Amino acid sequence: MVSIPAKQKIVIDSAYSSYYVVKVGGLKGLIPKADISLKTYNYVDPNGDYSYDELTADLQELNAWYPGFTKVETIGKSVDGRNLYAIKLGTGKSEISINGSHHAREHMTTNVIMEMLDQYASAYEKNTKISGFDVRKTLSQTSIYFVPMVNPDGVMLVQKGASSAKNPNQAIKLNNGSKNFKAWKANVRGVDLNRQYPAGWNTISGNKSKPGPDNYKGTKALSEPEAKALYDFTNKHSFKNTVAYHSSGNIIFWHYNQSGTQMARDKAIATKLSKQTGYSLVAPAKGGGGGYKDWYVAAKKRPGFTIEISPYVGNKPVPNSYFSSIMKKNLPVGLILANEK
Repeated sequence: MVSIPAKQKIVIDSAYSSYYVVKVGGLKGLIPKADISLKTYNYVDPNGDYSYDELTADLQELNAWYPGFTKVETIGKSVDGRNLYAIKLGTGKSEISINGSHHAREHMTTNVIMEMLDQYASAYEKNTKISGFDVRKTLSQTSIYFVPMVNPDGVMLVQKGASSAKNPNQAIKLNNGSKNFKAWKANVRGVDLNRQYPAGWNTISGNKSKPGPDNYKGTKALSEPEAKALYDFTNKHSFKNTVAYHSSGNIIFWHYNQSGTQMARDKAIATKLSKQTGYSLVAPAKGGGGGYKDWYVAAKKRPGFTIEISPYVGNKPVPNSYFSSIMKKNLPVGLILANEK
């Protein structure tokens, strides 16, 4: 019997049934496949409905394989007590941030972010390029902070139904008595998290009068722990730009009352993102407010973008069959933004 320390690197000679034949210190032995994690440089399966549990496991695995240039942290808790995760990728002093799944039914944005993270980490480790970008060089200058699932309670309502909530009966009541949560956008207590930020909050149009599946802004800005966590997290950093991923429309929102050189700068970057993705830029207009991007642009005076990743699909999740084409368009987005001054 030979004891092997945890995380010891071993050579796999061959496979035999449910075992690997391994070489350790000149000896051969059998180890159950279930007891070994293999370095594959591909740890995220972004296909299908990507759950909170998968997110938690994948972040831990990525952090374990890439400890030199990743760091996972919990930036807050959801209403139902789920962790709100951020992961830092890179070693650079400059920072940008990318978030997804403010809206529950838009959970494909988490798939996009996690696959982006997975591919960037692999390219950093192997020192390879993505879309012409030197990933290791980029991330040694600018770190990317990903918040892949801002609204985990809401996402799980859409994917698993009321049984995923701590108070299923209350969730069903907020959903007008329906057990079908596919159209749900809000957090578990019926507040739209992208109407929660302190930018024009008092004058948001199209606001619902009570909690429910969508468009209720809450009793005050930042009343919900998920929005407050992302707000506080952003204020702790000095991100030079940010993206909030949403899911329906093939458009990019980039404007919130900027003018002059700030507006010209932001439109130039938005145009680069449009060229990469093929998504149209939304023309500047007054109004809006309450969104993360709106607050970031107004408060930080830096470029912020809301990217809607798919063709308009109505009040439902993006079909999983769209993922591959969406991913191809968006894979370099984080690197484009990391390379901005």
